Amino acid sequence: MKVDNTKFNYYFNLIKNSPHFLALRDEVIKEMLENFHVETWRKGGIPFNNQGSKNNLYLIISGRVKVYQINVNNGNEYIVEILDSGNLFDIICLLDGQEHQVSTEALDDVGALVAPMYLVRQWITKHPEFNQTLLPYLGKQLRFFEESATDLALLNTWSRTIKLFVNHININLHSSQLKLINNLSHTELASMIGSARNVLNRHLQKLKEKDIIQIDRNHINIKDTKALIEQFKNW
Repeated sequence: MKVDNTKFNYYFNLIKNSPHFLALRDEVIKEMLENFHVETWRKGGIPFNNQGSKNNLYLIISGRVKVYQINVNNGNEYIVEILDSGNLFDIICLLDGQEHQVSTEALDDVGALVAPMYLVRQWITKHPEFNQTLLPYLGKQLRFFEESATDLALLNTWSRTIKLFVNHININLHSSQLKLINNLSHTELASMIGSARNVLNRHLQKLKEKDIIQIDRNHINIKDTKALIEQFKNW
């Protein structure tokens, strides 16, 4: 990374405080940082393409990225996941070295630190302590994908809607704001549960009637966290 000392220190601290690099010594992080560069995308842009994600590993440092699949025959969309600051892309390419056939969209202005994939694989071998945080992250992602597939197969759309909101309740339970999905359109929320907008809207109306949520344009506020969790327990 060829930047002035101020920016180098800024990115050094970002990586040092990232959960993926916590086990590494400062000199190792500085060595790695020399091989990173910064890329940015405007809201609505395409941050990662298939070839790029095969050859590079991206550490998101700002903004959110929608990762999705779309049926070109009927236009149906399924949102696989939403990545935000601290997430890595693409873990699947890191594992198998093949292109990952997904589409991406920047939901905000997005910034990422980018490193060549071949070097990241070398770091895994050269710095075993790197695996102390990387492997648990891989395990977490695999569990997420397994759970998502299981939910699509076994849960109805009402249950998936409730679970989506419960999973994104702000850690600060005094806040009514959902995290990560707080300003997504109803169409995008429907895509996250693998359903259609009209189906999701019926579930939102039911939650409004129960006085559990409040909707203000695209913002959904949780009025009664305890009641929402009870719905989650009793699905």
